[in-house]
Amino acid sequence: MDPLKVGLIGLGHCGILAAEALLASSWCRLTAVGSHRPYRLQRFAESHPGIAAYDDFRSLIVNNPLDALFIAAPPFVRPAYLAMAAERGLPVWMVTPAARTLDEAMELLDMFDAAGVPLVVYRAYGLDPALQEDSIGPEATGRLFLARGHTFACIPEDLDWRGDSERAGGGVLLDRAYGLIDLVVLTMGMPGSVYAAAAGVSRPGTRFPYDTEDTASLICQFAGGAIAQITACWTAGPEQAELNLYGLKTCVRIDERTVSVRDRAGTTELHQQDRPANPLAPQIEDFLTTLRTAPKRVRSNLQDHLATMAVLEAAYLSIRTGQPESPGPILDMHQRQSRPARSAREE
Repeated sequence: MDPLKVGLIGLGHCGILAAEALLASSWCRLTAVGSHRPYRLQRFAESHPGIAAYDDFRSLIVNNPLDALFIAAPPFVRPAYLAMAAERGLPVWMVTPAARTLDEAMELLDMFDAAGVPLVVYRAYGLDPALQEDSIGPEATGRLFLARGHTFACIPEDLDWRGDSERAGGGVLLDRAYGLIDLVVLTMGMPGSVYAAAAGVSRPGTRFPYDTEDTASLICQFAGGAIAQITACWTAGPEQAELNLYGLKTCVRIDERTVSVRDRAGTTELHQQDRPANPLAPQIEDFLTTLRTAPKRVRSNLQDHLATMAVLEAAYLSIRTGQPESPGPILDMHQRQSRPARSAREE
């Protein structure tokens, strides 16, 4: 069986991790990469002379007979090239966030549904060996009643596209906290209400003004009384990301390196497992394997991320209104609005 021919758009931090996973996989052959940063493209081309390198993403897609496309480019770059991929019937795997807004996510979902190919978004839960349901699922933890998490990074003064709300879609809450929020939704369900506060005040007098939030806090209230709280900042260090889940049986600490399960009091460690050095590798390998063996069974399709996008939509609405907002009705409204367009196209 011939390996799948794949292309990769974006050679930033996540792009390099994706490239490492693709180069190590026996299911595919990385035939083309693209980046708008000349120094990144040159550095990659020097290390991998047999792989075509492009500074134009359109040419990468059009000039190569690809079986799948991987995207690690910033959110504002993606829509045009995702549309091209859908038109050509290319399955796509991409890094988070799933989209800049829930509207954009629904448009992409309609597009790929019509094309009959999957659009998959990175998700660690259930695919990372340390994040399996038998370790942190409800049977192992008991009913979860509390979650608290944080993510910090001290990005250099110039936030580049991350500081532009139109290009980024949001600030640190969407960019850095997405994975933590997604994990909360997967383990605790859709919150009944969310309240968020955010600010962009940590760099007064900066030479690089920005209009996205650099500091944010989110509180989720669930129907059964459980609470989750997440704080995010990309102007404070050291760089770290951590989520703690508290259940009636055990508590779980998840960071970028390990998953530790302790008794309810948190005093006795019951289990600890290291996470992969390359966090993208398990899902990329799962995506490639499934594409080759059972393409209709791909996991972490964009559809699976709509609840997380609805929570973020409610969070940004809460920041504007100063009041708690409900993600469930927001998601229902968007799904109702999306159905007529999908039905008309199918007819």
